[in-house]
Amino acid sequence: MTIWAPDITDRTGPRYEAIADAIAEAITADELASGEKLPPQRDLAWRLGVTVGTISRAYRLAHDRGLVTGEVGRGTYVAPPGDLGDEVVPSPTENFVNLARNYYPPSPRLADAFSDALQTLAVRPGRERLLSYLPSAGHIDHRRAGVKWVKRVGLEADADNVVLLGGTQQGLVAALSALAKPGDTVLSEELSYMGLEMAATSAGMKMAGVEIDEEGMRPDSLRTMAVRTGARIVFTVPTLHNPTAAIMSIERRREIIEVARDLELIIVEDDVYGYLIEDRPPPIAALAPERTIYLSGLSKSVASGLRVAWAVAPKDICEKITTAIFSLTVAQPGINPEIAKMWIDNGAADDVIRWQRKEVAARYAITSEIFSDLEFKAHPAAYHIFLYLPSPWRAQEFAEAARARGYGIVPADTFAVDRTPAPHAVRISLCDPRNHDTLRQALIVIRDLAISGRQPQTHVI
Repeated sequence: MTIWAPDITDRTGPRYEAIADAIAEAITADELASGEKLPPQRDLAWRLGVTVGTISRAYRLAHDRGLVTGEVGRGTYVAPPGDLGDEVVPSPTENFVNLARNYYPPSPRLADAFSDALQTLAVRPGRERLLSYLPSAGHIDHRRAGVKWVKRVGLEADADNVVLLGGTQQGLVAALSALAKPGDTVLSEELSYMGLEMAATSAGMKMAGVEIDEEGMRPDSLRTMAVRTGARIVFTVPTLHNPTAAIMSIERRREIIEVARDLELIIVEDDVYGYLIEDRPPPIAALAPERTIYLSGLSKSVASGLRVAWAVAPKDICEKITTAIFSLTVAQPGINPEIAKMWIDNGAADDVIRWQRKEVAARYAITSEIFSDLEFKAHPAAYHIFLYLPSPWRAQEFAEAARARGYGIVPADTFAVDRTPAPHAVRISLCDPRNHDTLRQALIVIRDLAISGRQPQTHVI
């Protein structure tokens, strides 16, 4: 095993990409030879001062680039030049089922709605304006569509307090860029959405985790961490948290708000998952509009690829976000938000949401039946579950073993913030299988693997 550890201090972009790039460069420079074993993930994470999840993503990206191969129970090795014939990870063409991907299944109604929208746009007078530069905050009609969208979950807004986004990730990057300076700290749940690390990295920010329980972020830990780090921004997913599917009660939301008001924190609320719940607590933004940036869009409830979302925030913050968006993209696109507006206005979005609610409930029922003897967190409106692994499994080894059998899942340490010790658990997305039989078969394999206790040999350093 090599003690190779790259210097990534001067590299830009997400750290996992920098590490994957360094692997490629080391192979080209013959610093890493074909068949050479890369360091264990925890070892390399310690050497580079990053999370194990970052190394996991880097190795996965290197694998996807054809640079390395994985041998379950043995580690990660430099791939033979131009030959991946011996790798244990099946490709998508070999019926690989990606239970790691949280892209929602398309509704049967979606194809017709898309065709109808394109046909309408093709003959609509003034359609050429959609091909022009549109305001960085979005056209007023598209922002008004956002007002209608967020009203579904009890959030009242005015178009002046809404910014159109090309997805909630763009809004997160813009918000952090607008409100923070390099070196600042952003707080989040100790297990958090992987895109947050990328957004924080792009803004030059540090991250710190807040302890969680059955309802998500704990207010006492938020207070402690905010005082300890001097952070002024807290990111949270209070409704169907990713990866645990936890939901904050309205009482917990008020406690979080109390801490934020006491310490003058800005809350960034990601509510992209919350639109499939019919009876849910109000958004934090509805309870504390003066200090909340609310992010939501269509990707997790209507169409993953449409990339239309909105930020709702105080007007002065909206102006800062708009300036940040201008620096990122100059203008907003017109066609995607126009389709989103049409679907919101004509009820197509509601049709899809109704279908999604039934579909996710059916998949949840299948999962609950198959995993009845295992410990997991889930919700009938969530397309992902958080499975706790029985001893002696460890998350990374279990994910590798599942991948060797043709199923992609995400180990919990991928979500760990700032070296937070992660539970021995994995996130399983229920979205990718196109039918219930395929989902059932996949979950049975995962269940049997979990209860078998056949943990690969681990390396002690």
